[in-house]
Amino acid sequence: MKQVLLVDDQNIVLQGIASLLSVTGKVEVSGMLDSGEACLDYLRQGNRPDVILMDMHMPRMKGLEVLPEIQKITDIPVLFLTTFDDSYLRQQSRLLGAKGLLHKNIALDQLITSVMHVADGGTLFKDSERVEKEQFTPREQHIARALLEGKTNKEIAQVQDLSPGTVRNYLSNLFGKLGVRNRSEAVIRLKESGLF
Repeated sequence: MKQVLLVDDQNIVLQGIASLLSVTGKVEVSGMLDSGEACLDYLRQGNRPDVILMDMHMPRMKGLEVLPEIQKITDIPVLFLTTFDDSYLRQQSRLLGAKGLLHKNIALDQLITSVMHVADGGTLFKDSERVEKEQFTPREQHIARALLEGKTNKEIAQVQDLSPGTVRNYLSNLFGKLGVRNRSEAVIRLKESGLF
């Protein structure tokens, strides 16, 4: 039976998920904690569940802030739960080393399957979520390289013979494809992809 640690700041959510998981006979809840800080304390005490199922949006420490701290302590896989599934959160979760991002309205059988898969070393992120060079137009590829070189919008506009407004539009498209919100995140994502 797989051991799962639940971390969510809403007690009713913790109780609900714990009750649902307990009836399956496949997963045992090893703990229910209401914050990222409590999760870190729990792990520092030597507790080792098979999977950590954590809310993405908690007060004080958000899930994306807790994950790197967890990784300093242990290699236990982390699955995020969220009510707001968007491409940015998915990309950031993957980049930081989470094993999946689940929507809170997920069906119980899907939740169990996901937990078991991750506990056995799998990931819920698909290969199709990786950044591929073919996703970008030739112009976007040039602009991506310019971003990595640290060029400003004005410099990119001059080199590409575009107006600054057009460069902003291309950057907006590029950010959307990368699942990021700004230049600095785009540069990190592009470096991580190793494509340009």
